[in-house]
Amino acid sequence: MVTRQRVTTVAPATITLVRTHATLPNLTIIRLSMIATRLLIATGLACGLTSLTTVAHAQTETASVAPVAAPVAVPSRSTADRGEVDEVLGRVGEFEVRLSDVRRSLDTLTQAERDALSREPAALNQYVRSLLVQQLVLREAGQAGWDKSPVVEERMKTLRDGVVASTYLESVSSPPAAFPTEADLTAVYEANRNALQVPKSWRLAQIFISDPQTGDDPKASPAAAAKLEKVRAALAAPDANFANLAKSESEEPASAARGGEIGWITETQIHPNVLSALPGVDIGKVSEPVRLQDGWHLILVLDIREAHTPTFQQVREQLAAQLRAEKTRADSQAYLGRLLQQNPIAINEMMLSRLIPAEAK
Repeated sequence: MVTRQRVTTVAPATITLVRTHATLPNLTIIRLSMIATRLLIATGLACGLTSLTTVAHAQTETASVAPVAAPVAVPSRSTADRGEVDEVLGRVGEFEVRLSDVRRSLDTLTQAERDALSREPAALNQYVRSLLVQQLVLREAGQAGWDKSPVVEERMKTLRDGVVASTYLESVSSPPAAFPTEADLTAVYEANRNALQVPKSWRLAQIFISDPQTGDDPKASPAAAAKLEKVRAALAAPDANFANLAKSESEEPASAARGGEIGWITETQIHPNVLSALPGVDIGKVSEPVRLQDGWHLILVLDIREAHTPTFQQVREQLAAQLRAEKTRADSQAYLGRLLQQNPIAINEMMLSRLIPAEAK
């Protein structure tokens, strides 16, 4: 018999014009920095990602930047298995990273870490930037021969011990291959229909004109106003081609290279200023210029999906992965509980206090 379980769905792709509802706790940010280091060791990638301009909406608007990213996957199949082209996602200096590289990197994270990244565009942004910075530092360190220093060797031993312990714990906590059964999955799906509902979403493209707002005055600068007028006139022409105009006129390089296309974004992710402009825009039409903190956005609506509940088959793989992750976590805790029961821990608190410098007490 399967008990009712709450399923947290994996968020759709994070794209430009998103809003962030909350910042991650400091401990999570620290953890993400540690993750980036671990990924460099685990994958051996000489790579980087080119970040793309994004507008994040938190309690106050800021002109921050974040990458366009695929959904953070629960344990994923290879790119070839997915039938995807293993495209180059980005570059830094002479390094490049492909879709398969990033998927392998994300698969080394825990379920909780993947969930955190899927929910928080800002966290994914920081995660990718950490990889970029560390790749550049890694190159400099290699050229200086630092990778052969006693400091590195000692810390690598510590890291190795951690990897051996954690991967062994994973191996003894891994659920049977037959888990979950089809009956388990069906029961969880039926119990979580409401939680699985996908909000209304739009497939959007944009032409972005940079014009950072200063103070409370939303008025366009003379240069931005002139460019807006030029672009809108071009869009009004009978033979207007939005994709070509985006490539030549948009000032957000990543989406411009794709003819302005951003991708699918749900109404819960869209910046309020953009969301308020969409109801009156039909498929194939362009919005009035939308003023955000970083500048002006002309939005083309490419397609619309109404809110819906995905079918069982559409979420079956995601449900199976989440149930396996939850069972792995429970089995891991049970294993550690048995281990500690057989081997009680004793700590000399008096000696422990000596580790704290006198001036810190």
